[in-house]
Amino acid sequence: MKNIIFTLCSNNYLAHAKVLGTSIRKHASDCHFVIGLVDQWDQEIDYSILGAEVVKFDAIGAQVFPEMLGRYNIIEFNTAVKPFYIEYFFNKYGGNTKVYYIDPDIKLYHSIELLHHSLDLHPIIVTPNLTVTPDKVVTGELASLRHGMFNLGFIGLKCSEESKVFVQWWKERLQNYCKIDKARGIFVDQKWVDLAPLFFDNIYSIKHQGCNMAWWNFSERDLKKDHNGYYVNIPEQRLIFFHFSGFDPNGNQTTVRMNNHSFKLEDYVELDGIFKEYAGELKENDYDNISKLVPKLAFYKKPNGMNVKIRRRLGWIRKGLFGKV
Repeated sequence: MKNIIFTLCSNNYLAHAKVLGTSIRKHASDCHFVIGLVDQWDQEIDYSILGAEVVKFDAIGAQVFPEMLGRYNIIEFNTAVKPFYIEYFFNKYGGNTKVYYIDPDIKLYHSIELLHHSLDLHPIIVTPNLTVTPDKVVTGELASLRHGMFNLGFIGLKCSEESKVFVQWWKERLQNYCKIDKARGIFVDQKWVDLAPLFFDNIYSIKHQGCNMAWWNFSERDLKKDHNGYYVNIPEQRLIFFHFSGFDPNGNQTTVRMNNHSFKLEDYVELDGIFKEYAGELKENDYDNISKLVPKLAFYKKPNGMNVKIRRRLGWIRKGLFGKV
């Protein structure tokens, strides 16, 4: 049995992955950290200093990846390969192995014993966007309707029969339908998991508010700090991991994905502090150079070089979605 934490990213997100890895070594030292590199090797990067095993996407034996690569953009493909990596770890390490996927723009702040304990009891664990009924409509509710009610920047699975069936179900759907296509009710790998509780009885939703704190749940979570570090709402509820989704360390807001008129960072001292700390860590890990790297994979291209966007448009015309031609 082994505890695995893995993340997925292209070369331009390796500064984030390195910060994540540092926090894993501090707060989850019993876990083996793996970076799933969804890109080609880059001569400008010294992968040996990342503090992680780096497993390139084409090294896990998924024969469908070249076809998928021609169908997806960088975000879609990075999310579509997730269950394939989980299957790879299950096959490599065997029974009762715990596998956690964590987005590269997340940082651990506390022990993950709560996650380990939850996986001891359940084969699959996820984090809901919200845990408390709001008095009025909040940003997180609207975001959940668009993007899914669980944030798949985190998922934990214990190698078991049910989790293996779940992974196969998820893989099948992400081969062709891991799209950013909100008009059709699809949002990459994430919206699919809204359906998972219909088919799988033992998915556990972790409602500890220190798990996956992010912009979509600021309405119910008040970040505080004491001599032991950060906590959420009450000292007994420590901040376990924070998700810096959409954060630009060179910008002036928490995320590019939230209406800044409804939330002013300067009004929240601890939030302002945690974002400034994280921005500094990214900069220390060469964010300004790494983030400018152009991914070396040819997204949206088929082997014949035809642009997939053009191919999609031609498909719409054939189906009559733009009227008769």
